[in-house]
Amino acid sequence: MSTIKKVVESGYCVGCGACAYATKSKMTINKYGEYEPEIIKKGLESFNADSNVEKVCPFLSPDLNENVLAEEFLDGKDNFSSKIGFYNNVLAGHVNESEFRKNGTSGGTGTWIGAELLKLGYIDGVIHVKKNKRLAFGDPFYKYAISNTLKEIQDGAKTKYHVVEVSEVLELVKDRPGKYLFIGVPCLVKAIRRIQLVDPVIKESLPFLVSLVCGHFKSINWTLSLGWAKGIHPKDLSEFQYRTKGDNIPARKYVFRAQNEKETIQEDSSKVTGGKFNQGALMLSACNFCDDVVGETADLTIGDAWLPQFEADDNGTNLLIVRNKILQNIFEVARSEGRMTLVDITEKDAIDSQSGGFRQRREGLSYRLSKKQSKGEWYPEKRIQPNQFSVSMLRKMIYTNRAEVSDLTRASFLEAIESDNYNIYKNTVDTKIKKLMKLELSSIFFKALNNKISRKIQKYRRKASNV
Repeated sequence: MSTIKKVVESGYCVGCGACAYATKSKMTINKYGEYEPEIIKKGLESFNADSNVEKVCPFLSPDLNENVLAEEFLDGKDNFSSKIGFYNNVLAGHVNESEFRKNGTSGGTGTWIGAELLKLGYIDGVIHVKKNKRLAFGDPFYKYAISNTLKEIQDGAKTKYHVVEVSEVLELVKDRPGKYLFIGVPCLVKAIRRIQLVDPVIKESLPFLVSLVCGHFKSINWTLSLGWAKGIHPKDLSEFQYRTKGDNIPARKYVFRAQNEKETIQEDSSKVTGGKFNQGALMLSACNFCDDVVGETADLTIGDAWLPQFEADDNGTNLLIVRNKILQNIFEVARSEGRMTLVDITEKDAIDSQSGGFRQRREGLSYRLSKKQSKGEWYPEKRIQPNQFSVSMLRKMIYTNRAEVSDLTRASFLEAIESDNYNIYKNTVDTKIKKLMKLELSSIFFKALNNKISRKIQKYRRKASNV
């Protein structure tokens, strides 16, 4: 039987906290700035008889995959896509009213939908990630909390690239009866859905689940590394903001703000060691084995509409994948009243807007699983199969190097912390990332070349057919 212990020891634990909730235990933060279940240190065997432990873990019980959970919970299933799952409608747009868009990471919809559901009486509060009062070095900068007022909801605006877990806040839900909107990344939403299968209180209390499009989880150490790169020592870093809006800051730029008692510094994260998000620095290894980019089990998915027609607007535009009839009606009313600017886009548009994520989580995953299979190592069963995709040698090298960057940064940053020497991290990682960047640039060049050749062939064929 596959156990939680095997998941953790094999590097597939995302630290979601579902097993901690099921066993009434706790999640702890390890030396790498990642959550892990306390039960693996306290004799997991005593919990193995409880089938709920395996049922709620998003990396176990493959019979409860995203497709099955979506069938069970969603009422918006007019269409189906192998990449974005079931959906009623796909939209792109932003909030016009108040300052939701200004204060948000992108189009402001994530905060707005919680405020709107509260105003309409559908919910009593929002469960989302907010600033945490840090008491010691190593404490998380952000944790899940419950917001019951408009101001509290607005205080939780902006995306946080930071590990979080759900067990603590779900215990709060049991002590505070009501209806709540839950907002999280795909693996956390999947974990909540599985908990709802076995826990009627949580099923009743959380009528709406919203997923954020996810690239991967970053450890707490990633946050520390960005601040340290600009001269703020990890022990002095007090607050952090991952994406900043402002004049001459394009929507695609991830400009962070790091703060200590004396100053606030601002920098483009791609300009510091390990800061470019998709290179995988200080990424949880479990994220290399996830196949859900857009949170297919959620009632609504919110992300960035990375499409040419929207990227010129530096204020940000949201991608919205709607899978709930109530939420669909709310958006239609807001559009008709001018409170939101929304345009209908296609399934292909939604996929294209997250093309890199799908390449990493589908093609890349099939290759990573094939490597595990060839070595005879255990891996979680996913909807994607080993060798399902034909992967070029160049892409294989990119996927291998990304995983190596994650492993290298995890170990080297810990060494830098223990030695109190940032250069240990910087000097070790920069060389590896330069190699990865060369591979990625080569991939972009050959892709552009292939597209150019394809267009010329199509043009020739059109001319030939007209002769």
